[in-house]
Amino acid sequence: MAKVLRTSDTDYRIIVGNNGTITLDTTGAQNDGSGVVVIRGDLEVKGNTTTIESTISSIADNIVVLSAGNTSSGLPSSLDRPYSSGIEIDRGLLAPARWVYDDSISWALGATTGIGTWVATQGFIGGEQRLPLATPGIVAGGDLYVSVGSGVITVTGSTSYHEKIWNYDNGAITPDPSTSVIIVDDDHIPNAKSVKDLIDYSIATVEINKIQQDNTKVEILDKNNIIQEINEVGSLTTVRTQGTHGYEIGDSITIANVTTSPADSIIEGINGTWIVTDIPASNLIQFNRSTTGGDPTSYIAASGETVGAETRVAVTIENTEIANFYNNRIELSEVQIKGTEISTYTSNDDLVLTAPGTGSVKIKDVLEIPKSPYDDDALINPLAPAEGIKIYSKSPDTGKTGIYFVNENNYNDELISKNRALLFGMLF
Repeated sequence: MAKVLRTSDTDYRIIVGNNGTITLDTTGAQNDGSGVVVIRGDLEVKGNTTTIESTISSIADNIVVLSAGNTSSGLPSSLDRPYSSGIEIDRGLLAPARWVYDDSISWALGATTGIGTWVATQGFIGGEQRLPLATPGIVAGGDLYVSVGSGVITVTGSTSYHEKIWNYDNGAITPDPSTSVIIVDDDHIPNAKSVKDLIDYSIATVEINKIQQDNTKVEILDKNNIIQEINEVGSLTTVRTQGTHGYEIGDSITIANVTTSPADSIIEGINGTWIVTDIPASNLIQFNRSTTGGDPTSYIAASGETVGAETRVAVTIENTEIANFYNNRIELSEVQIKGTEISTYTSNDDLVLTAPGTGSVKIKDVLEIPKSPYDDDALINPLAPAEGIKIYSKSPDTGKTGIYFVNENNYNDELISKNRALLFGMLF
């Protein structure tokens, strides 16, 4: 039967002798942890130590205040662990662990500085070591700064971390056989090993299409490619070229001669002109032609091609394009060299051979002058020069040489042969 001790006094005290003990026993002296002591009201403990041996503690308060009553500017140095407040975990025979706020740590990240931060440690005070944090991620909500002082960020202890950055085969970076890309994930952060491997791979395989410094450059312009296969079909289409293709996002691309077996009108429908939407790799082109429902395996390998401007190597100096090299000719400034022929590549321009000073223009072989009219000339007889004389060839007349001239006075005549000159001399 429950018993109630009640007093109408405002205060009620139980006093024992100095250094005594008051025991509230709800176990019937069995000390088996049964029973409950209920305190209806606040509990205030004024002493040096509060020891709780229960195995489960439930606290409704959402914030537990430690170092309450501190009146210093920060946590004082007089604490057992100077400048610190937190939780210590008794690890039995092993050194304790702590999660504490340490006011002795100053920091600077970006444009923000401060004093005091959280730290996890293990060991006895005075000989602690800091502990790593095991978590699958950090949500910064903005820029994430990492300050390592004179140290480094490292992935030591990871297993083949570099192979999580690039696609590898037998220890070497190798493009994925399906996509031709070497990147595992665009957002992975590389380590030094992966950077070295990428440089080695680039030196061995990457084709450079332009060398440039300031406004001077040498550039390869080649957009005529053989299409090796249809790489991906759908609302957008991706094709693989036999080599690097030279296209960029936003370029117009013309595709021709794509054939299929068995016939697939959807795949053959990529013949035409489209817009490049992505460049997944140096030999992959994605463009805005839908091939949804098409069978990429029906494509006859290497049948199709991209058709662009004539392939050339261009040399630009100080923003002026001064040379172009094609597969059948060279254009240097205003001069074109095609096979064994030297000409101006702009109609009506003069081609000048000159040897300034006392030098001469020498022709060390037979000089052949074909009959007029010449390329782009409408007249058999050329116009008179502004000064000097023009020599040309056409069908022989009375002079029997076929060599004609027109001078700056617009006098036009034929040079005569030796025999004809002698005959004319005897007759006249």
